[in-house]
Amino acid sequence: MVKSASSTRDDSQERKSFLDKPNSSKTANSAVSGGASEKSAKRSERSNKATARTQNSEKTIKSMISQNSTASIQSIGRRGPKMSDGTEFDTGPYGYVFSFIYLFVLWGLAIILAVCLITFNYSRLDPQYPTYFGEGSFLGGVPKVTFDPNPRRFLEEGTKNVMEWNIYDFRSYLNYLIRYKQILKNYVGGVNGTFADGKYLCKNKTLERDEACVFDREHGFGECVFGNEQLETGFGFSKGQPCIMLKLNKIVGWAPNLPENETETDPSCGRCCGTGIQFQCQSNDDVQFEFYPKTGIPSCYFPYSNQPGYEQPFQMVKLTNITVGKETTIECWPKHDSIRLLPSGKQNELRFHILMKRDPIDESS
Repeated sequence: MVKSASSTRDDSQERKSFLDKPNSSKTANSAVSGGASEKSAKRSERSNKATARTQNSEKTIKSMISQNSTASIQSIGRRGPKMSDGTEFDTGPYGYVFSFIYLFVLWGLAIILAVCLITFNYSRLDPQYPTYFGEGSFLGGVPKVTFDPNPRRFLEEGTKNVMEWNIYDFRSYLNYLIRYKQILKNYVGGVNGTFADGKYLCKNKTLERDEACVFDREHGFGECVFGNEQLETGFGFSKGQPCIMLKLNKIVGWAPNLPENETETDPSCGRCCGTGIQFQCQSNDDVQFEFYPKTGIPSCYFPYSNQPGYEQPFQMVKLTNITVGKETTIECWPKHDSIRLLPSGKQNELRFHILMKRDPIDESS
């Protein structure tokens, strides 16, 4: 017990003496801080290594990006056309000479090839027949009904084809007569000649590809005979009973599928006898219609093959009982079922309007 008390006393004195020394606290602190600084040094070393690795990876990525961009720019540059400055042949003025010779030969070959292709395609064209016609083509397989004189051909204003005239004013229907005279020039005899009868008519010959026959525009037309004399007297417009021309568009190779003629009396008449292509008309008023010839357009004037001198056949309709001062709508269509509908499914019909007036003319003005 005495030893333990003395040893305890000695330890406490030793500690006291150590604490009483002047630099005892600094020594203890340095010991503690020494261990901490060692740890912080290791940490900073680790962070420096990590930073170095990061910088190295960034440098590697930048170098890879720059290499890829350079490669892509070079590849894009290789896709573009190379500008010819003569260096591909030789340096100096001779390089430009060879360059122009090269371009001249290149363009010459291209022109020769184009001329050969055009010549080949042109040689396949028929000067008389179109390449594509008939059913399924742009022209279609059914001829469309048309009429003359169509006001849309000479009126600059408006899209509504209204035939307006004053029976007392010759100038009001002068354009219609001029249009008729232009059409008459396409027929034998024309405006100043006489109608060719006899052997030139289709009833005495067969319609061929290289030669056409004359259309009979006199027999069976009554007051609507299509000739210069009738046009000089007003062609019905001066009487309030105009004659309107009904016809079909010309389609190469088309011919009407009509039944066999049962009214044929003259064997030499052939297909020009009997019932042909007839039309039917109606109005929203009490207009009466008289058709000439009554048997319609004979089938002997088909098919159309772009023959030289071909005369388009037609049927005339005379309008009577027209109400004065009232705009009337006229609709006409073919009777035959085979051309009653267009390939689009629409009705094959035409529509126009008439407005007849009887206004007195002041001759003094």
